[in-house]
Amino acid sequence: MTEGMQLPTKLLTFESWVTQMDWYNYARAYPKFVPALLVDRSPCQDPFLDALAGSKAQPEILISGLCRAMKSFQVGDEFIYVTRIDRRLGKQLGLPEVAETSYFGVASLQVERVWASHEEAATHFISRQYVADPKPTPYPPNLAQDYQPTACASREACIVYDDDKRAHTPHTSTRDMWLRHYREYYLRNRKRSLRVALCKPHRVNGRTALKLSPETAPVLTRRDWGGRSPNSMGLWISDGYAAQTRARIAASGDGNA
Repeated sequence: MTEGMQLPTKLLTFESWVTQMDWYNYARAYPKFVPALLVDRSPCQDPFLDALAGSKAQPEILISGLCRAMKSFQVGDEFIYVTRIDRRLGKQLGLPEVAETSYFGVASLQVERVWASHEEAATHFISRQYVADPKPTPYPPNLAQDYQPTACASREACIVYDDDKRAHTPHTSTRDMWLRHYREYYLRNRKRSLRVALCKPHRVNGRTALKLSPETAPVLTRRDWGGRSPNSMGLWISDGYAAQTRARIAASGDGNA
């Protein structure tokens, strides 16, 4: 692609609290720790969708590259995030049954600023409540430049993995698992020299394309972006599919909650 040309939109998936049934059950049982379901379930939420932005005019949404070690961000890049719905949960929520995997459409974002490192990005933020627990922290949870897990979500507010890559809710996780999970992100950042993208959500017809609740997010399948299955590095999708998906996220439900 010629230098300076706008890349097509990239569609990315992330694991949220609706991706596995036991995660959803934990979140519903402990809303104090998980007030928003359609956010990343890890200690370092990537993307960080700023569910607790409160009265701020615009949430401070960050893609830090921790999840996939992405770093080639440019101002103007566009991303759409969807999260897979556990089939058992789909039945419980009364969602239409389809042959394909179903997803909630969560966010359509455009990069408005890029920092060269996690260290540089961290200096931009002030101390406030970025995640439900702990509170407050000096910067969002998906910045991992500190050896200590200064800002990542507490063990009670996230899902962590053990040495065998098995997921644990806070009922079965340990502090050692939680710390090891964070340190993997810390080492990934050091090894890859990751950059950070500050994003703003798109607006369509005056509505924000950011939905953090199953009650407000649209249900999508791979047919909504041309029939291809998402993969770990994401899919480039056409402008037409991007516009259609973006509009559905913005139009769905009432607000972001």
